[in-house]
Amino acid sequence: MKTKQKILNAALDVLMENGFPALTQTRIAEVAGVSQGNLTYHFPTRTDLLKAVVEETKARMTAIRAAELEAGSLPWASLENFLMSMPLSKTMPHLMLALTVAKDEDPTLAEWFAQADLGMRQNFRRLLAKFGYQTDEGTLHFMRATMIGAALMHMQQNSEASEQVARGVMKNACDYLKQRVTPLSPEKVTPEPEPAKLK
Repeated sequence: MKTKQKILNAALDVLMENGFPALTQTRIAEVAGVSQGNLTYHFPTRTDLLKAVVEETKARMTAIRAAELEAGSLPWASLENFLMSMPLSKTMPHLMLALTVAKDEDPTLAEWFAQADLGMRQNFRRLLAKFGYQTDEGTLHFMRATMIGAALMHMQQNSEASEQVARGVMKNACDYLKQRVTPLSPEKVTPEPEPAKLK
């Protein structure tokens, strides 16, 4: 395994087990079995490492999703099942909480958050297109916010009851989404927006 991948794997393990405060160069280098010099060569700051871990995790999840949806034309129930499973992932809520804490140390993360939010909505738009649908930007914001809220609630409680609540929340969100989508029409596809400029 390459050094960079070892570092990313170690950072994710530490974040999941001990949270953002444990994400130090010394600790990550120790867990990854590399020198601190090697670590800072690839990731000069803790923020750089944290962003890389998030991007790596998103790439893995996207690859899994692509494999699941490779079948082509899929029923609405498949989309519902996929969306209802998203808040049950323990990895992304932990990473997003870590980023929120990190933003207090590094205000430049605000711009990165804006780009990440846009990327997530673009991915959701493409997911809908896979099923032959499109929707408006406000609905995309609603779905993303609902998914984040359900995921954080389940992560905090981590019980069978909270899992059922998270699934129920997403089922209600999917019912709302179903009322807001229209069949995909190439000449009427809503253009993907530019990220908001920070003042």
